[in-house]
Amino acid sequence: MKRAIPFLLLTLGACAEVTTAPLATARHVPSNVPYGSDGARLHLFVFDPNAPRSLTDRKAIARRQIALEPGCAWVDAPDKVLIEETRKQGARFADTMLVAPLRCSLT
Repeated sequence: MKRAIPFLLLTLGACAEVTTAPLATARHVPSNVPYGSDGARLHLFVFDPNAPRSLTDRKAIARRQIALEPGCAWVDAPDKVLIEETRKQGARFADTMLVAPLRCSLT
């Protein structure tokens, strides 16, 4: 009987599904609103509306997304600016969107 238990556990373990959480992503769209004087424009980042995120998390996801796009670069802005611009989208989107400046080329 002692041999049956390890065999049973191995059998059940083989049936278990391995899951990994996918990295969160965001879509972004440019606006016509300039930021600063060096060609940056505000962009709206849209995150999963079912998963509210902190400002720190939204910035990290957005920066990671932009790093994958060769034609765009993140432009540092104070958190106060990001919060104010994001709030303009509506209070209910405060944790699921982010407005941040980017400098993007047309290439």
